[in-house]
Amino acid sequence: MSNTKEFDIKRNEIIDFAEQLFTSRGYEDTTVNAILKKVGIAKGTFYYYFESKEEVMDAVIMRFIDEDFELAKKTLKKKDIHSFDKLLTCLFSRPKSTEKKVMIEQLYESNNALMKQRSMQLAIEIICPVYADIISEGNQSKEFNSAHPLADIQFLMAGMQTLFDLSNIKGSTIQIDVEAVVNAMFRILKIDETKHSKEQTLKKIIEGIGAQ
Repeated sequence: MSNTKEFDIKRNEIIDFAEQLFTSRGYEDTTVNAILKKVGIAKGTFYYYFESKEEVMDAVIMRFIDEDFELAKKTLKKKDIHSFDKLLTCLFSRPKSTEKKVMIEQLYESNNALMKQRSMQLAIEIICPVYADIISEGNQSKEFNSAHPLADIQFLMAGMQTLFDLSNIKGSTIQIDVEAVVNAMFRILKIDETKHSKEQTLKKIIEGIGAQ
């Protein structure tokens, strides 16, 4: 077995166990020592693979970011659906893996606040450029009329995610209105309503577009 493969195996093992601890205890309450004990390695070994607990956190998050990134790239390449439906698929697709569903739920715990913030930052930095390509494609087909595709989708994603996050805080009275989200999307991206109606868009989102 090559040294590179051995390195990747051990690194992924650390990420696996760290993810378990972040999910069960929360990021803030998980120490490097707890990860060492869980994996069964010495501190020096840990720091051979990662510089800090924060770097492990990023590695855990990137597993789920990569999943969405690959979906976005795959969706962008499709030739048989409108750019509008491509964007809906990316923005409103439901998580398929149990691990991702569990992690998303845990991100709303107070001891995972830093992890949640970092997750949003990485998603906006890494995935939004692909979404912007979908919007640019839609500009060409006159489905959208977005002057600044990247800035527009970053603003839209950040706003949607922030509202969703705030609504999930215990005791919050903020509610997510899907119709309001659709209205904002139509305004920001200047979607041609003669080609795509808000009513049909709502129906697609509620029925779970991209979930299949």
